[in-house]
Amino acid sequence: MAVDQEIVDFTAGVLLRYFRGGAPIEGEAPRLDRRRDVDLLKAHWSVSAPVRDLVKYVVSHAHEAQSLFRFETRINDAVARGRIDARRTLQYRLQSGLPSAIVAEEPVRSFETGPNLVLAWVLREAGAYTARLAIWQGDASPYRTVIEDAQRDLRAVQRLEALRDPLRAVALGRKPAPGAIQAAARSRQPIYRLAVHAYRLLQGVERGEPESIDRIARSALIGPLENWRRFELAVGLAAGEAIEAAGASPLRLLLLGGTSSGPIITAGRFDLYWQQQTSFYKAPPLEPSEAAVRDIVKAYGLPLSGDRPDFIVVDREAGEVAAVIEVKYLAGDTSTARFREAADQVVRYARGYRPPGAEPALIARSLIALSQAAPELAEAGAMVPASIDFADIKAAKLASWAGRLVAAPAPPPQP
Repeated sequence: MAVDQEIVDFTAGVLLRYFRGGAPIEGEAPRLDRRRDVDLLKAHWSVSAPVRDLVKYVVSHAHEAQSLFRFETRINDAVARGRIDARRTLQYRLQSGLPSAIVAEEPVRSFETGPNLVLAWVLREAGAYTARLAIWQGDASPYRTVIEDAQRDLRAVQRLEALRDPLRAVALGRKPAPGAIQAAARSRQPIYRLAVHAYRLLQGVERGEPESIDRIARSALIGPLENWRRFELAVGLAAGEAIEAAGASPLRLLLLGGTSSGPIITAGRFDLYWQQQTSFYKAPPLEPSEAAVRDIVKAYGLPLSGDRPDFIVVDREAGEVAAVIEVKYLAGDTSTARFREAADQVVRYARGYRPPGAEPALIARSLIALSQAAPELAEAGAMVPASIDFADIKAAKLASWAGRLVAAPAPPPQP
């Protein structure tokens, strides 16, 4: 199996452990409360593969939406466009005094059929939850592109003439009747079968079915992320679980519902932040080479880069950063070159999180994670970051790093 697929499976597996154990738990920091997080799962359902496939199919196959003829009573003058109701025609003529009036049952084409109402309900729910998911994202969220694509396709669906009446007829929160679901499932048209598949997936999420949650986790929670970002997420989740296992429990997963400025994981006294410098960072004085680069960039009118650590582990009791985690996904480069790059970044960030002379302790508790071929330590006892790759993560070899981090005494807060 390719390492990318293994990373997807590992990350989805970690997330699903929390969703599957999502019964409400009394206490200050439950792992996951399904009642609280079901809306988050349903929002991710709106950009999952079954829903996205349905929306794209509707846009390109709108002609498959089938209509039926229903009869409406119409009164016309000397014209009959359907079956004449002789008794009601006579009554109307006597009552109105119009000798040429005709009451007839006219056939009218209608798209408000059971299967169309199921399709419209799924599309309306997808639109509502996609909008909710967009509100929860920060400006730099990797989900932005996926959400914008989904919303663009949903707007195209709303302009389809065949679905205009059904979309107006359905109400959010009121589910289609069982007969409508059965009719859509029996239809020969793929457009209705896709709608039923998406509908049943959503119902599975609401019931907490592992298979439905698994489908969403694999196609929506981590699907929109780039390969390197998926690996970062895998490292962060594994680091959080290792810290919890080392004794810093309970662990709380905030990845889905947390704010963009908050931690993604908390475990005991530790908070794990993803791609954030946080308020703990203080820009250190520039070294001569860094000052030279700054002057060159400034001369061209370009902004200085705003580097951020992949992860930082904050010790809340100490009020400081306890570790820096740098993650490198290998894509055409050597592991040696990527490890050197990560080591340089750990040292540079340590200068921003510690006063001069205090950096070595932070560096020694830090971590460098490569997707593969991480180097092994040649000097036992050296005060350097731990090195690990994805194979080590799957083998639970983060335990020794987490054990040192948790066992380290919390220093007094900085004045």
